[in-house]
Amino acid sequence: MELKFITLANNIREKNGFLSLDEIMELVAVNNIVYDCFSLLISKKAKIGKDNIFYPNVTICCDDNSELIVGDSNYFFSSTHFVAENGGKILIGNRNEFSDGGVCVKANMTDANIVFGDNGRYDGRINIFGKCMFEAGSQIIGNINVYNCCLKEGGDYTEKNPDERAGLLKGFGTVKSVIVNRGMVINGAGDFSKAPLEQQSKYHK
Repeated sequence: MELKFITLANNIREKNGFLSLDEIMELVAVNNIVYDCFSLLISKKAKIGKDNIFYPNVTICCDDNSELIVGDSNYFFSSTHFVAENGGKILIGNRNEFSDGGVCVKANMTDANIVFGDNGRYDGRINIFGKCMFEAGSQIIGNINVYNCCLKEGGDYTEKNPDERAGLLKGFGTVKSVIVNRGMVINGAGDFSKAPLEQQSKYHK
């Protein structure tokens, strides 16, 4: 029964372009930490670095016409979901944290290009689409839908001077087509277009 179950699971994965359970262990887990190979889905087309940590229920999906590259030492907590389809591109650098709030990143159109630099933190129920550039140290915190935005590089969340940290989005709602420079934050409450750009130090008195 157990062998039949594994064979069935592998057949379904193969049919849909995902690594088999054996391939997860031989190609991914050998250089990364995989807590539950049965709930981890990684497309054969995706490129995975080393020293990443994959918690249960993570999906890394990439079709044959798209690109999805994961660097090194990233944390993918439960319920994180990455999809590159229809010519889209997702590039993930090193030492980023994608929380288990339900981070969903979709580059599912021809010109969609979503880039994460290094040392970022993405914590909450976050949906990301379109053309986005999150440079080194960037943070998104809250329940936020993000379209075509850029967060400029700076220190990560451990930087002692908040005004030297990378661009930050926080709060809840939808944000479109904004650039947040080093040391700045937009704290949205529904419609981010009505929220001002502020110094991060305002929230760290």
